[in-house]
Amino acid sequence: MKKSFILFSLLTLLFSCARYKDVPYFQNAATFDGSKGAMLYDMTIKPKDELTIFVYSGTDEKSVLMFNSREPRPLGSFDKSIGGIRMQWNRGQFHRYLVENDGCIEFPVIGKIKLEGLTIEQANKHIEQKIAPYVQSGASYQVNTIINNFEVTVMGEVKRPNTFTVTRNKMTILEALAKAGDMTIYGRRDNVKLLRQQPDGEYSIHEIDMRDANIINSPYYYLQQRDVVYVEPNVAMCQNAEIGTTTRLWLRGTSITISVGSLLYRVLR
Repeated sequence: MKKSFILFSLLTLLFSCARYKDVPYFQNAATFDGSKGAMLYDMTIKPKDELTIFVYSGTDEKSVLMFNSREPRPLGSFDKSIGGIRMQWNRGQFHRYLVENDGCIEFPVIGKIKLEGLTIEQANKHIEQKIAPYVQSGASYQVNTIINNFEVTVMGEVKRPNTFTVTRNKMTILEALAKAGDMTIYGRRDNVKLLRQQPDGEYSIHEIDMRDANIINSPYYYLQQRDVVYVEPNVAMCQNAEIGTTTRLWLRGTSITISVGSLLYRVLR
């Protein structure tokens, strides 16, 4: 009995060690070179993005009203960065612009403006240049652009699969997994799937090994609008799924019977 128990313990230990190798992230962190990746990342505007764009001026509000669907409400305080009144606003106050397949939006007074491929900062400056001829000379004004439908979906073997709205202009795959409660113990770290729509409308699927620290240098480390992250189940999960409820109960009952029998043997011998 003791030999059997020792053998069982050794097999359990070996199995646990093999499983452990599949779980930790960044297993090659000691040799990782972070200088090979992009130091900074700025999301760019894509077709099908919904944008909120508003223009405000601290010196001549009337000259920019034509570019806004509604007038923002002044708070009475000042913002030195723009030299004028700080405006209270929310996304629902202003018209939303859909970036069409050609990468353009239809903007008041100006007409078509191409924004595809521009970062938020570049888009703001581009629009400011377009409206400059229509604003009173010397007036201080500023354009602010927000992507309303920047969403990523995380599904599969995670604790809380969901679609998440990104309020900042960037999100990493690690942050997305964290929002979903991280992968369960049954999730494959070596083959996470990333579904991404390309500029031409086609979709591509990329396989990511989260055990490799070089994911930080990957072009898929930062997620883009409407990316889908799918965590595959590992072999253990698939095997569990193949075993029916009755079989699992039978195995559990057998295990309990063996344990009780072993205990009685030790007590009565």
